[in-house]
Parts: sequence; C-alpha cells; structure tokens
Amino acid sequence: MANSQTTDVPAVDAVDLVFALRGRAILADYAGRLRSELLRCLPWLADEVRVGVHPLGGVSDGEGEQYLSGRSRLTLRLPRGRVDQAQALCGQRLDLGGDVEVGRASARELSPATVLYSSFVAYGPADETAFMAECQREFAGLRFRNADLICGMAQRASGGGVEVSGFSLMVHGLSAVESLQLQMTGLGSQRQLGCGIFVPHKSIAGVGEG
Repeated sequence: MANSQTTDVPAVDAVDLVFALRGRAILADYAGRLRSELLRCLPWLADEVRVGVHPLGGVSDGEGEQYLSGRSRLTLRLPRGRVDQAQALCGQRLDLGGDVEVGRASARELSPATVLYSSFVAYGPADETAFMAECQREFAGLRFRNADLICGMAQRASGGGVEVSGFSLMVHGLSAVESLQLQMTGLGSQRQLGCGIFVPHKSIAGVGEG
C-alpha cells in the first residue's frame, strides 16, 4: 500500500543495488558465509555500518540447502556514495556452500510505504516479550507518532561464531518521511547478516507466515 503523502519527504541517501546471481545449491544458513565473502570482495564493508545485505531472493528450501532460481538476487542497501565501489562485486564468485557467480547490477530507489516488513529483526532476546520491549524502546526514540508493530515468527541465524535470534516484524501506520527513515536506518543489529532491513509490504496480513 504505497503512501501518497510525498510532501516534505527528505532526500534519500540510500539505494538498493541489485545483483543477478547464477548458481545452484547453497547452504540454508548462508548468512555468515555471505558476509565473509562480501568482506573479502569489498573490504571497506567492515567499516561501513550503513550497509545492509538483504536476504537472498528466489531461493527454495531443501535438506540443509537452499536452491537458487533465475529470480535469485543479491541486494545491498547502501549509501549512494558507495554504489560505484560496490560494482566491484560484478563477476566475482562467492562460496556460499556452493559456487555462486555475481552478475550485473542495477540500482533501485527506496520508496515510501505505509506498511513495511522485515523478515528478521535481531536484538538479542529470543523471548517475544523482551524483543517487543526493545522494539518499542527504539521506536520511542525515533518519535514515530502513529506506527504500530506486529511481531511475527521467531528467526535464527549464525555467522562468525555468533548465533543471532530475533523475529520478523511488520510496521504500519507510517508517514512517508517515517517510512523512508526506517528503510534508511533499519532496526536492531546485524544488518550485514540480513537483519533489520525493511521493505514495503502490501498489507498487514500474513506477518506470522514469514
């Protein structure tokens, strides 16, 4: 549900850079390997806290594996000033428990939406009540006036010897300014493990499904 309110929308200093992928099977818990491989190819990521790595698109579940399809994409949310440097990923091969080749990239602008969704927000607490308390605390600091939060399914990932817990989260009732701000800043921790990255969602239905 796109937000028609576009007045006073600030300049957006973030963009999604979308890379085509070619490969077959990768590890189901690929997030840690993906971060390591991205740091190998783009060492400056280690000092760039504003960069987020979207969960890979176009994958299907298997026995400890996930399978890439022709729709699979690697998407980085990063400052505009880093786009040219990130293009160095094109043509690289990544070891994600299976060999993956990174193809050409295209930039996709962020757009305001009244409903945003993140498949995995990480704060540390595996308990839903404690998790929601952390979310509410951070939202109080953001001063979003009418935003409501809906907690979804528990999530878990590992990387670099660290296991991360959290939940999926939907946020609705956002103004255009709030929506873009949340997309630019994210929520919680572990952005380069795919956590806390928000994308527009059509409705508030089905948050508990993913």
